[in-house]
Amino acid sequence: MKRWMAYAGIALVIALSSGGAMGQPVQRYVSFEQPSRSVAADLTPFFSTNDRKKKVALFRSVLTEERTGAGQDIIPVAVQQWELLLLGLRIPFRWIDEGDLAKKIDPELAVLIMPSAELLSDRHKRRIEDYVKDGGGLIASGRIGFFDDEGMRADNAWTNDLLGADVVVDVKQQPSGFMHSIDGTTPLGDGILPGFQFNVAAQTPLVLSRPGVARAGGRFLPYAPTDVPFYAGLTSILYHEYGAGRVVWFGFNPQDIPRRREEQENYQRLVVNTLTLLARATSVSFAPWPEGKPMAVSVAAMNAAGFDALTFSEGMDNLLAILEQLGIPGSFFLSSNEVRVFPEVLERMREIGEIGLTADEDELLVEQPMEIQADRIRMAQTQLGVGKIHGVYPPAGLYDANTIRAMEELDADYLLQGYQPVMAPRPVDWWDHADYRERLDLADLMMALDVDMPLFVPGEEQVPSQALSREQVDALPDPTLIVPLSEGIAATHMETYERIKQAQGYQVIPYYPETYSSRSEAAADFEATLIRAESEGAWMTTPSDAVTWWVQRGQVRPVIVFLGASEMHVDLVNDGPNVVDGLVLQLRGPRDAYQGIRISGVEGSTRYDAERQMALVDLPPVGPGTTRIVLTWRR
Repeated sequence: MKRWMAYAGIALVIALSSGGAMGQPVQRYVSFEQPSRSVAADLTPFFSTNDRKKKVALFRSVLTEERTGAGQDIIPVAVQQWELLLLGLRIPFRWIDEGDLAKKIDPELAVLIMPSAELLSDRHKRRIEDYVKDGGGLIASGRIGFFDDEGMRADNAWTNDLLGADVVVDVKQQPSGFMHSIDGTTPLGDGILPGFQFNVAAQTPLVLSRPGVARAGGRFLPYAPTDVPFYAGLTSILYHEYGAGRVVWFGFNPQDIPRRREEQENYQRLVVNTLTLLARATSVSFAPWPEGKPMAVSVAAMNAAGFDALTFSEGMDNLLAILEQLGIPGSFFLSSNEVRVFPEVLERMREIGEIGLTADEDELLVEQPMEIQADRIRMAQTQLGVGKIHGVYPPAGLYDANTIRAMEELDADYLLQGYQPVMAPRPVDWWDHADYRERLDLADLMMALDVDMPLFVPGEEQVPSQALSREQVDALPDPTLIVPLSEGIAATHMETYERIKQAQGYQVIPYYPETYSSRSEAAADFEATLIRAESEGAWMTTPSDAVTWWVQRGQVRPVIVFLGASEMHVDLVNDGPNVVDGLVLQLRGPRDAYQGIRISGVEGSTRYDAERQMALVDLPPVGPGTTRIVLTWRR
């Protein structure tokens, strides 16, 4: 089974100097046409035959620069960073200033970007309001319209109405920065890893919003857990439909996102999604989970510190009874010395789900040589009668580089690990957990950039629709994946479930037999969460099946080949060796945009999800190579 490899590399780097600012790199595997493996977008709404009528405008607030005093470098840097992103994505744009804004905004303009436009006159505000109400798309950030053109504090009514939220400035500052998650239930999250958290630089002042009629694009997360209650219900990302137009607001600017590859790739996907949404460009994407299910849920039983046979037996019996009654599979990560003395329990576990591996006992693996860690996992494999090693949960969840090396030695599929900033499986490399820099030179480090799964590279004429050859597939890397254990996200399983569902992520619910009394609040919370998840259509599965799906889904990419007024040709390019079943293609837009949608070229069905405002195409099994489908609808 070939596994998804995180994209790396840089195709374009542009540097402009102003105030010491360095330009952001445009990541190699982010383009407007294919921002991620699972998303494809149409670029045509951003091109015009008249160069003076470019469909995207970037606003530079001269008034804000002149009259805000301290921190005025923020505005030119923000504008420059937007320039770099648009240039890197190859999106044509024009510049405007207060003089242009005082006139009627060009109705043919698809998107107006306004970073740090803090000073606006009443005339400017009317022009912006009319533009959006008439169908325009606006990207705003920070304290837009917070001051009048004389630099005096303005009434918040206009800003709050435009954003569909209350702008909040009297909050506890975060001088070291903060985290911000991205939700999967808004169009802004397409192709971004579920639950991904941006590490945002400190904002001075910190400006947040409390959504009213607008939708939050994610959650504000301070570094200190004790500060979390201060920010309940607040966000730095908003999406609002205003009149016939749309507004996306950010509490930060591009330069506030770290230059780490993963952060930049996901931020640039966020920008592409925002531009696509505001310009009403067509985009298609694959639903994260089979058959369009809202999230995936697994149960993982694991040993607590120390072992008491009586409480273990009672706790396991309670768990197995719940899973048997609900018909839900379970995964059991228990040390072999514990469970092999209960042969009847072991047999019930095999019937209900899968046997994962911990080690032969609850002594830590971490800080032991790779050979010893591998031997202890292999011993547990023998004692429990496990064939192929799928998942490993190291004792107490602690691991190091040698644990991952041991898993690669044993050809294990995934490592189950405590709370991660991404609610989905992803590759983990033992190099990330070891510091051997003294033994490496630059050439060794750069080699890792050349082993990525091939994809469209910006600069090519179009996204390729040809699948990889078998030789190319066999040459791809086969890394171990890390699966996040849902622990520490919230105080209860139910609260954790609600947050992960909002992100369309993957919840692995831990169950410790020695600590779960059948009459405890924890046991009641555990059972109630499973019942709710099943009733709301979550995919109840094992981590092994979830990992297999995630990998195989990542091997297929949609490519828009042709798009007309009521017809679209899409190639489903399967670069892997497996047939992928359960794929659902999503087309975002109001119901009247896709009336009577039909699919031809393959056997499939279509439906419309009114709550998420998207047409869903249930695809048949997609085999290796390229499969062409044609979608038609009435306008």
